[in-house]
Amino acid sequence: MKWKNTFLSAGMALAITNPAYAGSEIETLITMLHENGMVSEAQYGRLMAELEQNKTQAAEEKAVVEQKLAEATKPSDVEVTIDKGINIKTRDEKFTSKIGGRVQADAATYGGEPDMGDGTEIRRARLYIQGTMYHDWDYKLQYDFVDTGSAGIKDAYLSYTGFDNLELKAGNFKDPFSLQEQTSSKFISFMERGLPSAFAAGRHIGVMASTTHQHWTLAGGLFGDTVSAKGGAEDEGWGAGTRATWAPVNNQADVIHLGLGLNYRETGGTNSARFKQQAESHISGINIVDTATIAAVNDFYKIGAEIATVQGPFSAQAEYITTSVKRDSGSDLDFDGWYAQAGYFLTGESRQYKNGKFGGITPKANVGDGGIGAWELALRYSTIDLNDAEIEGGEADSVTLGVNWYPAPTLRFSANYVDVLDVDGGANDGDEPSVFQVRSQWAF
Repeated sequence: MKWKNTFLSAGMALAITNPAYAGSEIETLITMLHENGMVSEAQYGRLMAELEQNKTQAAEEKAVVEQKLAEATKPSDVEVTIDKGINIKTRDEKFTSKIGGRVQADAATYGGEPDMGDGTEIRRARLYIQGTMYHDWDYKLQYDFVDTGSAGIKDAYLSYTGFDNLELKAGNFKDPFSLQEQTSSKFISFMERGLPSAFAAGRHIGVMASTTHQHWTLAGGLFGDTVSAKGGAEDEGWGAGTRATWAPVNNQADVIHLGLGLNYRETGGTNSARFKQQAESHISGINIVDTATIAAVNDFYKIGAEIATVQGPFSAQAEYITTSVKRDSGSDLDFDGWYAQAGYFLTGESRQYKNGKFGGITPKANVGDGGIGAWELALRYSTIDLNDAEIEGGEADSVTLGVNWYPAPTLRFSANYVDVLDVDGGANDGDEPSVFQVRSQWAF
């Protein structure tokens, strides 16, 4: 009988103290002992109860371990990538954010008249955050640390994209006008925009509706004044603008673009207007044409026509802008300007085109990855006429030659030579300044 008690004790100890083995084998053993009379009915009941308790405990401990393991190996709800900026998004893409910016450092030397001092400057130093909230709400906030005060605020808007191919935007952003103005300063072919940018509509606080498609775009909005405008006791100015583009051909490296823009502005309490332009350079701060302040201006409107093409590594674009100024006293005024430019990538890249404007350049082979980056040659002729009636702001023509090197998608180095052929009228009548300038750009 002694061996029976020993066998029984060993089985009971195994069932009670080692839940890892408290499975079907132990249950079978206890049942056999009970059927052979080696375990009483009372002992059998206690053993089965303790076995069930151990099985429950083991299952609970296993569930805890599995839960901790699942939590430890669970993918993050937020995905972070670094590609032309810091990109953050939730896995359901309900929320996204991107942090980006640009730094442009320039140096220039000037020749001819008027006297313009050589120098250097940080042309732009911007940071922005943009993204999506709840799938359909987009936002962007961009600040330029080179400008001071409220003028440093560039884009600051909220938009709704829940409708098919329709965006509703409110805040501070560019009026829809001019191809070279809609194209970011990061992506224009030259360091500065052409002379007709004197007629740029700029950024204002307002609302706008726009629709974009592969072959056409349309945008229109109503705008108040600039972020930095202070009307005091007088009403601020207001305006309206619209721009339509049509791209009958729009493939990856084959584009034909046509565009038309209209922009109207009522001057408000200032009751004045001014148009001016530098020699396609920014460091000197000297305007070669300038109407000075035109008084008694009630309103003015601008009309701009655009044409552009991309044919593989070759690209070209041209714009004509006319501005009509209505005065309360004196005759109305008409100013205009135009430019034409062409570019060619020696390394075979193509300018990127989307939604009625040009984007960045992606080299076929980056420096550091066995390549030489992307190399581009560009040539532009531009002209502006700010002479009409008694207003002699001056008329100027210039030719600009540019070389751009893109070692990688976020880097660009540029050199421009600007030759102002002649200034006719105004304070700089007869002057023919020239500029050689270079830029390093990091845009992410």
